[in-house]
Amino acid sequence: LVVAWYVMGQPDTMIDVQQRALMRHYLTVHQQSDGGWGTHIESPSTMFGTTVSYVALRLLGAEADSGACTRGRKFIQDNGGAVMTSSWAKFWLCLLGCMEWDGHNSVPPEMWLLPNWFPFHPGRLWCHCRMVYLPMGYLYGSRFVYSKAGSDPLIASLREELYCEDYKTIPWSTTRHKVAPMDNYSPLPLFMKLAQDFLAIYESWSFFQPFKNRFRKIGLKFCVEYMAAEDLQTNFIDIGPVNKALNLVSAYHAAGNDINAITVQNHMMRIPDYLWVAEDGMKMQGYNGSQCWDTSFAIQALAECKLLDEFPTMSQKVWTYLERTQILSTEVSKSSPAYLYESAASREKYYRHVSEGGWPFSTSAHGWPISDCTGEGLKGVLALLQSKTILGGVRDESLPNIEQKRLHDAVNVIITLQNEDGGWATYENNRGFGWATYE
Repeated sequence: LVVAWYVMGQPDTMIDVQQRALMRHYLTVHQQSDGGWGTHIESPSTMFGTTVSYVALRLLGAEADSGACTRGRKFIQDNGGAVMTSSWAKFWLCLLGCMEWDGHNSVPPEMWLLPNWFPFHPGRLWCHCRMVYLPMGYLYGSRFVYSKAGSDPLIASLREELYCEDYKTIPWSTTRHKVAPMDNYSPLPLFMKLAQDFLAIYESWSFFQPFKNRFRKIGLKFCVEYMAAEDLQTNFIDIGPVNKALNLVSAYHAAGNDINAITVQNHMMRIPDYLWVAEDGMKMQGYNGSQCWDTSFAIQALAECKLLDEFPTMSQKVWTYLERTQILSTEVSKSSPAYLYESAASREKYYRHVSEGGWPFSTSAHGWPISDCTGEGLKGVLALLQSKTILGGVRDESLPNIEQKRLHDAVNVIITLQNEDGGWATYENNRGFGWATYE
């Protein structure tokens, strides 16, 4: 998010000065005794966590000679410099202009043009992976770089701070596979290294350029369409914080770097959905909340304790909440652009499972139904139907009704998410092959 804010011109309407101070505080208090940062606050220091935290601190205004940055820079350089960080950190460095794209493995957007039956088609990736690959492919294929990277003194300084050698002398193409041992949880198998080496040749050799240039343009166009579908189906929240930030930068680029474009403004308005303030500062959550999930369990517990009618106002509020949170099931949601993507043709084109009738982990606006969240939401509704308060409110129309068809739609979402092996998927059925995981 901080890198996205910076490359988009550091607008206060996106992250204001108070929020920036709180983010700096959060990063500072979670620095570890060895000078590094973990991938999360309970993790030992990693090059990934340290590199992105260090860069974020500097972009947020921390001075290079501050205590936190001095310790963080020593950790990075003691472990080989930023060329040893992992791929997602390298990707953000490339966007910022603190690493050359030759130092990153290919993320070809034209993979989307392969036939759907192809084993390595990105449509076979799990949704959280797929929705990150999508904007990554767009930004890689577009070779997006912060427009002022060449003249910004902070970027020039970071190019010196992050590496153990002179930035201009680094042979970037030889650093693609480098990763620090502490970050190398799952070493790349030989097949993947060979595939990435072939793609590096595909990216650079003149023989492939006519083919690549033709199909890359088509692939980029599809990426823009697909990201627009994801943005509209999720009301610009997106499935998670990673693709949220990447879709935001992609929308900015697709709009000609116009911060005032409507798609960019719509994205920026949903950033607060992810921000959380606590005693340790401000951070970006891993989801836009767990509201529906928590509410479903809480109301079931109260129903088990026979307390629904003891607290009628609470029961009425929960009923109203669950009614409006069921995805694409209310009159309001069915009149939204998101509902247009629920057709079979759109779901097939954009690799989406059926959504209508499901319940989300967080909010209806998020738009992604999940099997267990749908099950718990349905159980919450059925539990509330034991309450005289709810039955009376539905009968006298002081409470909205949840028709039988909507309950059937929820069951349909759950049943269709059962996999061939008898188990249940989360967001969508398994699409890949077990043999495709090379060890």
